[in-house]
Amino acid sequence: MQQILGVDIGNSGLRLARLDLSQGRVGEMLRINWCPANSDNIRRCGQPSRRFLPDDPAWLDELDPFLANLATDNLATTTNATPIPPRCLLSSVRRDALQLLQQHLRQRWQHTVQVVTCDMLPLQIEVEFPQQVGIDRLLAALAALQLTPARPLVVIQAGSAVTVDLVSAPKENNAEGCFEGGAIVPGVPMMLRLLGQAADLLPQLDADDLLGLPALPGKNTEQAMRCGTASALVGGVIHLVERYRHEYGGELPIILSGGDGMRLSPYLSPPVIVEDHLVHRGLLRLAQLTERQRH
Repeated sequence: MQQILGVDIGNSGLRLARLDLSQGRVGEMLRINWCPANSDNIRRCGQPSRRFLPDDPAWLDELDPFLANLATDNLATTTNATPIPPRCLLSSVRRDALQLLQQHLRQRWQHTVQVVTCDMLPLQIEVEFPQQVGIDRLLAALAALQLTPARPLVVIQAGSAVTVDLVSAPKENNAEGCFEGGAIVPGVPMMLRLLGQAADLLPQLDADDLLGLPALPGKNTEQAMRCGTASALVGGVIHLVERYRHEYGGELPIILSGGDGMRLSPYLSPPVIVEDHLVHRGLLRLAQLTERQRH
């Protein structure tokens, strides 16, 4: 069977993993992190943090050892004299990194590359402009549908931005679910950067992940900023969930993922399902459906 790779290019970084269709699981994952495009952070993009600007080809060097290992595995397990190059499914919300990666995979590794678009997914998309919805939100919705039989459900992805989306039962026979839209909230790293950029007397803080709710009151400006941004995120998500449950019922399940998913979960009332790598699980589901259609 042809090796399938899933790539998620987001605003905070790139994640690449092998998609194991036979076992229905996401394999070992390579992570490449971006750094914000300003002069202070550019100086910190090299060692030891290993963060890169998305349009800097240097991050492709981080990719090659991982791809070489996958190629070795493919050669060892194939029954063909000449192994079939892997097929890559790409989800991207960054055009700069996507262009670099597409060219590199095709020219350096001879991979078949397919950029996932909304019309490839077995979803009914009930928003005004389906093509403008982040493909990561749609793939997360597709994956969430496999985690619970309940409809509707709420999908939360807590990354650089936090999306809180509603997915309902499909109204079309060829769809697995209906993406109804949702809300987008800035994550803690984004809020910290915006505060530092918008207010002359506020410092530029590193875009740390949410590490729980800091103690109140903050005893200096930095502590106060972290207290405010963490509480704004938690409070905003709780408010949105309460609104959804008021409209659709108190047992409305929450599917929670992303870097801050584990940290948000203690503040949300059940039922809550925390699941890593929803976008890759959506890519896996798409690959499984495509494989079935071929046979």
